[in-house]
Amino acid sequence: MKKILIGVTGGIAAYKAASVVSALRQAGHDVQVAMTPAACQFVTPLTFAALSQKEVRTELFPAHPTSDKGQLYPHLYPATEADLFVVLPATADIIGKFACGFSDDIVSASALSLPAGCKKIFCPAMNTQMWDNPVVQENVQTLEKRGWQRIGPESGLMACGTTGAGRMSDPSAILDAIHKALA
Repeated sequence: MKKILIGVTGGIAAYKAASVVSALRQAGHDVQVAMTPAACQFVTPLTFAALSQKEVRTELFPAHPTSDKGQLYPHLYPATEADLFVVLPATADIIGKFACGFSDDIVSASALSLPAGCKKIFCPAMNTQMWDNPVVQENVQTLEKRGWQRIGPESGLMACGTTGAGRMSDPSAILDAIHKALA
């Protein structure tokens, strides 16, 4: 059983993360979800708690921490114990934070706490103009140079009504990449 940390960020494609979490849990993996505040505007933490059978990490500083190390140090646990970290959707914002080492939310702070051997996957999803922006492309290249595996994006019609590159890959393609990374 592998320990997988899923980072969900604030894009409309966040709903696709639910099927990935469900499939990984059904495959017997230990799945923990961390969500940015923006992600919580698209899908509720309750959805991921039900699918993962675990409390979802949403804050760097929980309002009522217990003596549980995950409550006291949510940016460290479960990140420091993860075999795989998957971020979906990976917005332009989170890609930029990862590339620059910023950590002002639970997902970006968790990324800085991963062990050296942890495999990292990001699944970009954003408007075509954002995806094509040179700074976003530079940040993507930075992550790839640092060993992050990128899945997507695909081209097609997006929620904003435009067509082009920027759609998050299908959950089945993401799951295939995850299974290969864990093999």
